Amino acid sequence: MNIAGQIPPDWTISWIRAYDLGDLAHTAPGALVATGGAGTGVDVVDVDEQAFFDIQTLRFGHVARLRLPWLRFDGTLRLAAGERPVAGRVRGHLLVHSSGFMVVRLTLRADRLEYEGPVTAEVLGQLERAMWVTGYPLRWHVPQGRVVEGNIRCAMNWFFLDFYERAHGRPSGAHIAEWASEGMQGCEKLHELYREGYVGHPFPVSFGAQFEIVNPRLSPLAGSLDREREWQGVIDSLMFPGRGDIRAVPVALGRETLDRWYLTENQALTLLLSGAVDGETDVMDPDRTQLLEYLTLRRAALRCVQRDTQRVLTERLTITRAQLERWQHMVASTTDDYVLHDRIGQLIEPIRGHYTSEILLRDLGDLERQVRANLTWFQERLDTLSDWTGGLVGASVGAAAMVLSLQESIKGVLGDVLGGGPEKVLANHPWEFAGTMLTLMVLSFGLALTLIRRMTSRLNPFSAPATAGPPWSRRRGRRATGSAPPS
Repeated sequence: MNIAGQIPPDWTISWIRAYDLGDLAHTAPGALVATGGAGTGVDVVDVDEQAFFDIQTLRFGHVARLRLPWLRFDGTLRLAAGERPVAGRVRGHLLVHSSGFMVVRLTLRADRLEYEGPVTAEVLGQLERAMWVTGYPLRWHVPQGRVVEGNIRCAMNWFFLDFYERAHGRPSGAHIAEWASEGMQGCEKLHELYREGYVGHPFPVSFGAQFEIVNPRLSPLAGSLDREREWQGVIDSLMFPGRGDIRAVPVALGRETLDRWYLTENQALTLLLSGAVDGETDVMDPDRTQLLEYLTLRRAALRCVQRDTQRVLTERLTITRAQLERWQHMVASTTDDYVLHDRIGQLIEPIRGHYTSEILLRDLGDLERQVRANLTWFQERLDTLSDWTGGLVGASVGAAAMVLSLQESIKGVLGDVLGGGPEKVLANHPWEFAGTMLTLMVLSFGLALTLIRRMTSRLNPFSAPATAGPPWSRRRGRRATGSAPPS
């Protein structure tokens, strides 16, 4: 649907994506931003002032934020009338969470866009498409005179990999611009880090784009039926790109408000009657923007576990108990609504209700239930397979009993070796006899314990022989203080 009407001059567009921190997952968020955020023009954001998270989350430093310098881009937009040149500057924002994930948000404000002609819904729509279309003709001018070519995800890859290198104590280099490239099957550098065991999940999880538009003419005092119909067409084109048969429905916030909030699986739109850009977050509604970041964080953890468990099920792989515990931690640490401030929590239920009523949208709660069902199946299966270890424990006790039953034979051997005969071993060599018995008992227990640990630390949930486990089973639990991945 091509809407020719001009967008009001006050607007923003943000792109949101989450990454697995890999071997940095065990480092506190505050320490990570102190090392990974070292650089000119980088600001550590005071998360306390935002009042977005609960007081305990803030006090114990479970989250940290960075605001990065402006990044210039240029290229062309693929409009219906032909390609048009475009340029501008985006600001990067990072959210580091103790669950082991980081959210990257790039925001473009209206005053930072360089474009000849009116900014229409089609222009904003192409900026949204620039996140998803592989090879979109954009160039991102990163530091050191390097250029990253490609869609918005390539620029986000650069921000993540630059942060990752700095967090490992290595300076940002020109090679990161080459690493950031992304094709149809993902970023090759992330998959290389995955194969080497440095990251556990090589597929970043994207929310998509968030639009914010200030339009005072939507006020009931200035509204008209024609204007309302025109704007409904604008909204539909932004929320459902390429579809002319679906009407976007706002989220029912449960209270009287003149602002409108639209939400789909990969797009969000906030229509405001008035507003100004917040100087710290570069958006007009920091609460809803940060909520989308947090929901993206939650989606990332759930999708990563879903992809891992689905691969195990499909390829019949072996998993470790440590990996199952890591999956459970990822889900539990990102699905608690009460880590948010009470003011933000009021938006959670309207979102749930919106996804429930809109049958074309996949509910994030359904993903959570699917993941939890997969984890429950794995846990029950592995518990069933490990029940037989009780037999090994019994075998170890039996081995000790067998050693005790061999006293006479041991006396005979010691009598022949030490002299004096079996009947005088206890009288002439009591310590040697006691030491021999104790040594045999310790060896029997040790052998049984080793066998138990070896057999239960890595169990196959399937009865058929398993193939080798994926790379995340090798190094996923290693702390960041260890050796860093090669550049």
